[in-house]
Amino acid sequence: MDLGLKGKRALVTGSTAGIEFAIARLLAREGAYVYVNGRTEARVNKAIAEIGAHIKAKVDGIAADLGTAEGASKLFSHIDNLDILVNNLGIFEARPFLGNS
Repeated sequence: MDLGLKGKRALVTGSTAGIEFAIARLLAREGAYVYVNGRTEARVNKAIAEIGAHIKAKVDGIAADLGTAEGASKLFSHIDNLDILVNNLGIFEARPFLGNS
């Protein structure tokens, strides 16, 4: 299959396991430069290694908890230009939409 993604830059949030990992792997297989994201460096590195073991792909990653302002800032300072965003971010506890109010 050729989805015309060769050379596109893609970020898949929460992509160290499950469906999100499968999406990142598919994008890499289609020729996209994929950024893997997860909350820990170990999980991000494992996902990158697993994708690279089966596909000759350009894969990078960033460990950042996107449920926090610090994590989002870290991600945005690492990645500045994207063609594709697959946002699978899940926050595990109820939080007010507008902060601590």
